[in-house]
Amino acid sequence: MQRVNVTDLRPRLTELLARVEHGGDKVVVTRYGKSVAVLVSMEDFKRVWDAEEEHLLGPVNPETGRRRGGVLRMSDALRGRGWYWWR
Repeated sequence: MQRVNVTDLRPRLTELLARVEHGGDKVVVTRYGKSVAVLVSMEDFKRVWDAEEEHLLGPVNPETGRRRGGVLRMSDALRGRGWYWWR
């Protein structure tokens, strides 16, 4: 995992995004020595999103694709609103 100051991020953004996307690296962005953001691949982001969703809403029934109480997966609910870019 690499750390980069926010000032150095802009001139290196293309290089860092390529490393994240193709190399699987993660980049921690810092400001005044404190971590403020992380660049991660979409696959890593999806894993975190899905884990958070399962933690908050419970497991999905594989037969129905819904959660207990009829709740859809968040990504399915947002799909019609243009939020399907990582699926």
